[in-house]
Amino acid sequence: MGLFSTLSVATSGLMASQLGMDVAGQNIANANVDGYSRKKLNQTAAYRADGAFGQMGFGVETINIQRSRDAMIDTQIQRQNEEVGTYTQIDKSLQSIENVFTEPGNTGLQNYIDKFFDSWQNLANNPADVSARTMVQSNANIMVNVFHNMAGELQNLRQTRNDEISARMNRINELSKEIFGLNGEIAAVEVNRQNANDSRDKRDQLVKELSTLTDTNVQENAQGQITITTNGNILVSPVGYEQLETTTTSTTRPDGSSETNVGIRFTDSKRPMDPLSGELRGLFDSRDTIIPKYQAMLDTLANSLVSKVNALHTTGFNLSGFTGIDFFDPNATGASDIKLSASITSNVQNIAAASGGAPVAVGPITSLAGTHNIGVGVALGRRNIVSNSVQVMSAGVMLKENVDYSVDYISGTIQMLNNTNAGNDLSINFSYNTGSFQGPGDNTTAIAIAQLRQALTMSADPIGNATATFSEFYSSLIGQLGLDHNESTSNLTTRKDLVAQYQTQQDSIAGVSLDEEMADIMKFQHTYQAAARIITTTNTMLDALLAIT
Repeated sequence: MGLFSTLSVATSGLMASQLGMDVAGQNIANANVDGYSRKKLNQTAAYRADGAFGQMGFGVETINIQRSRDAMIDTQIQRQNEEVGTYTQIDKSLQSIENVFTEPGNTGLQNYIDKFFDSWQNLANNPADVSARTMVQSNANIMVNVFHNMAGELQNLRQTRNDEISARMNRINELSKEIFGLNGEIAAVEVNRQNANDSRDKRDQLVKELSTLTDTNVQENAQGQITITTNGNILVSPVGYEQLETTTTSTTRPDGSSETNVGIRFTDSKRPMDPLSGELRGLFDSRDTIIPKYQAMLDTLANSLVSKVNALHTTGFNLSGFTGIDFFDPNATGASDIKLSASITSNVQNIAAASGGAPVAVGPITSLAGTHNIGVGVALGRRNIVSNSVQVMSAGVMLKENVDYSVDYISGTIQMLNNTNAGNDLSINFSYNTGSFQGPGDNTTAIAIAQLRQALTMSADPIGNATATFSEFYSSLIGQLGLDHNESTSNLTTRKDLVAQYQTQQDSIAGVSLDEEMADIMKFQHTYQAAARIITTTNTMLDALLAIT
């Protein structure tokens, strides 16, 4: 081995040390960059077989620059990120529902239900007092408005999930496109047996984000390209990526309002996308299961209030001695459209405090032909007709109330609305309330309605017996909401802790240690100086040799 070979060895040492300094510097510069993996310089001795003296090296050879990372830990982080995404959205939705109910507190529904029944108790104490009836009407309207506001906020919360779903879908499309592009970069670099370290770091970060949005199954081929599937459907592959699009379905709610739900499908195949986990799963569950659950419970409470109060109120007498008057509109379908009846809204004197009699069925009675033209009333011979009890038939055909005829339930008359059935006999069935008005001092019905507060009216057991009061049912709703929220928060915290643990393990492998990098810099500095000294010494030796010759 000659002096020129020595120069070659020293030069390789210089280049290796400089490259090592570059790698250490890159690590230090990116020490605080999320997702950066520490780079390691892999080197080996360059050697050949020498027959006279054995193997003698020709310096150092750089194999590659390799990132330090555990792919199995990344997979575990992805699995837990999916659950974090699911419970994050569920937890946010339950928190929002709690904000709607605002219990316990003076602005919660329970407070206004109590005031509603308090006003009935006050009316029972002052049955002839118009101001007491005004208080009943006022507190009922306030309670109704609270029902409306809560139902509206729950419905708005449900609809905002649609916007969230669309936003997450758009982000998945962006991530899929970027990951596919990085697949190409990595394959182009690694086909030459180099490591696409930075491209892999970036792709891992994108896959990590994708896993928070939907379930992901990642497989890597020999060229370093990955295939990502979600619920068995390919999202990204080495040859392309699937785009997603939204679908919309509209339905009509029981209160007559329209509702639009957003779905997701693959653009090319039109297959529906049904994520198993991730934020999308949490959003779908919130919109389609969790929020409707509490909407239904609120509707149940509103419907029960309407039916139970009306059942007593229609049997009572108002201040004018009429009965059969609904307090709430019996056609209300739930919390979104509960309202007072037109009679109560127009005149507080129609509020029934006095007791009435039991309903008695009458019919069929016959009205002669030609006596029921438009504008001509048919007297039923009774007053205080039970609401919705009138049935009218003409020539064997059942007529429709408020289409073919209208009923004055207090005075007991029917008025025809069209001449379609003129000339035909009418066959009429109805029920009326018996009993007599005991005067404005009678408070029997007011007491009965006030006592509904303590009555078992809700939550029927298997044989149909009610087991809970209004307040107990509502308290169970709030209690269930609290349990559901606590469970989701606990699940979210557990998954976040697991992610943090796995991330700590990954950071111990892939994270940059400034102490280690400083030690490497000192090592490379000394090897660089030593290699430079070899070059200087060799140069002196060559000068001496040339001087001799």
